[in-house]
Amino acid sequence: MAGAMYTLLSLCLSLGQPPLASAYFSEERQPGESPLQSPTVLITIIARNTAHTLPYYLGAIERLDYPKDRISIWAATDHNIDNTTAILLEWLTSVRRFYHYIEWRPMDEPV
Repeated sequence: MAGAMYTLLSLCLSLGQPPLASAYFSEERQPGESPLQSPTVLITIIARNTAHTLPYYLGAIERLDYPKDRISIWAATDHNIDNTTAILLEWLTSVRRFYHYIEWRPMDEPV
């Protein structure tokens, strides 16, 4: 019996097909995400004293090849001694209308 199972497994692997049925459970036969709409993704921005590199990072987010209305952004920053908070807030304010959702969590002083 073990030899027959090994032969079946070898045959299936050599043909490039999985050894088990491709949709054993009924929920596996259901389609995934809608082909008409991309899934919503979340980008988190956690920044502290990054004023020197933040514009490059934010530019990379803007250049993503993904529908902006399907991207949510969660941004947090705290205890900065440079201009990170101002840069991040200005960018979030200017792009707010393009993205699905933006949450801004600044903190200037420790709790």
